[in-house]
Amino acid sequence: MNIKAKSVIAEQLMDKLNLVEFPFEARTFGGELCIGISVQDFAQAFHLGTLLGLGYGRVAHDKIGSQRILIFQDALIELVDS
Repeated sequence: MNIKAKSVIAEQLMDKLNLVEFPFEARTFGGELCIGISVQDFAQAFHLGTLLGLGYGRVAHDKIGSQRILIFQDALIELVDS
C-alpha cells in the first residue's frame, strides 16, 4: 500500500521528508491516519525538527517499547493500492 496525502500539510511534509531522505509511515491518531516518523531518541527528533522547520501542524509523540514515534496530527493521509 502507498501513502496518499489528504491535506496540504501532508503533501508538503511528505515532499520535505523525501527531500531530506527521512522515512515515514502511516500512524493512527484520534481515529485519523496521519504521517508518523520513528526516531531513535529525542536528539534525533530535535535534529529532524531543524531539517523540517515549522509549518507542519500539531505533533504528538508515542512510545512503543524502545521506539519513539512523532505523529503529525494535521498531516492527514490515506492508504491506496499501488
